[in-house]
Amino acid sequence: MNILANRCMKYLGRYKVAGLAAVSVLALQGPAHALAIYVDQDATWRYINASAATDVGAPAANWYAVGFDDSNWFSGAAPFSSNPGNPASTFGADLANVNTPYGGPAPAIPGSGTLWSVPYDPYLRITFDLAAQTDLTVWLAVDNGINAMYLNGVQATGAVNAEGQGFRWEHVFDIDADYTFAGTNTFALQLEDHGGATAFALVISSDDTAQNPVFTDNDPPEQPEDPNGVPEPATLALFGLGVAAALMRRRRA
Repeated sequence: MNILANRCMKYLGRYKVAGLAAVSVLALQGPAHALAIYVDQDATWRYINASAATDVGAPAANWYAVGFDDSNWFSGAAPFSSNPGNPASTFGADLANVNTPYGGPAPAIPGSGTLWSVPYDPYLRITFDLAAQTDLTVWLAVDNGINAMYLNGVQATGAVNAEGQGFRWEHVFDIDADYTFAGTNTFALQLEDHGGATAFALVISSDDTAQNPVFTDNDPPEQPEDPNGVPEPATLALFGLGVAAALMRRRRA
């Protein structure tokens, strides 16, 4: 089944049963549940080119790739802001969905962060672990914009408004489990400044079940080899055909 079909099944499964409509309404009226948070708004990122002190020029062409060595990049906690001593001053008012990932009142914007100076366009990377391939939701606030964004080496195609203040959460994207790995996942992006204040915060959570814009329409990444050496289904099928052929030769002999 292709990716589009998977998404259709996912959303149909949420909304197709008319007989459960009343139950769904009651559920929406009940207490909200916190989502699993894999990257929070105060997470520590690897970064370069956020300020004069961190400007190292253009990174390697594969800066966003899985396995790229960012150990010599700088390390800093989000939010990234032109006022890192008071990041909240560079964000706009929270939107109606700000509490959703937390299942209740969202934590305040952290009281300190990492300097993102005007007019720099910083590169950022972070990794997070999943027990299995998982549907995710990305919650994003940015002033001014995103030049490029990647998950596990696959570039995002979802549109991001490149102007105005950063609002929690002005951009929300769904990520299909096919784009994730069981184990370590890599999220990378380049922020873009157009002058004035800068602000960036991001949360990656489990799926919020709403039908949001998709993070990407590009093909999913190739899955890493199983560290336990368990053969892929196609490999097992080829092995089975080989065994069957060998048995047939023995019988003919």
